[in-house]
Amino acid sequence: MSLGNFYGIGLGPGDPGLVTLRAAEVLRSVQVIYAAASQQNSRSVSGRILDALPGLTARRCELAFTMSNNFEERLARIDEHAEQILAVLQSGQDAAFVTIGDPMTYSTCGYLLRALLRREPELPHEIIPGVNSWSTLAAKEAVPLVEDQTMLQIVPAAIAPGSAELDRLLAADATTVLLKCYRTREELLRQLSERGFHAVYGAGIGLEEEFVSDDPDAIAARPREYLSMLIVRKAGAADCDPVEKP
Repeated sequence: MSLGNFYGIGLGPGDPGLVTLRAAEVLRSVQVIYAAASQQNSRSVSGRILDALPGLTARRCELAFTMSNNFEERLARIDEHAEQILAVLQSGQDAAFVTIGDPMTYSTCGYLLRALLRREPELPHEIIPGVNSWSTLAAKEAVPLVEDQTMLQIVPAAIAPGSAELDRLLAADATTVLLKCYRTREELLRQLSERGFHAVYGAGIGLEEEFVSDDPDAIAARPREYLSMLIVRKAGAADCDPVEKP
């Protein structure tokens, strides 16, 4: 029996309207759809997006990944899930692993694909990109992320306020996206303001609970939100050709 096809699919940040046509087409064709189980909610963001897509008939399975600081433990869990998915593929069924955002950007999908290919080097597979959250937040601002020679820095982990690492990032001629900075966001905002930087906070982008603001008081009133980020620019950097907001 021939192997089924494996698809790694990005669902975008949360709005089902941002799922690509190719992603929707494949999701309607596969027999099994895998998604990461939510650590915070009874229904994962991926699950909520899938619920909103018409025509899906696949069996859906949630996979529990560990957030352990022990990298070997995390890889061992990924290997377990790869074995489970491979058994389905070896039965001739097509399967998809879905993730919010893009499957090749800070995603478990890359690890999972490598684990599958170690076991089946000839496994037929396709990766379908997805819209990332910081592009979506910039679109909601109607202000370009970067222009001309400005660099874009995407920082995947919390940066300590006042740290040498933060100094290094802010010294560059760049727009900086700080992900998962919810634990230190108020202190970060204070220091960024003192140093002449403008920051926009976004949380739950594309979801019903979406929140976008550059008001430090409004941001401070929010609970800690895992799916959140700051887009940081030098104050005035995006004002050379302003876009009027409705």
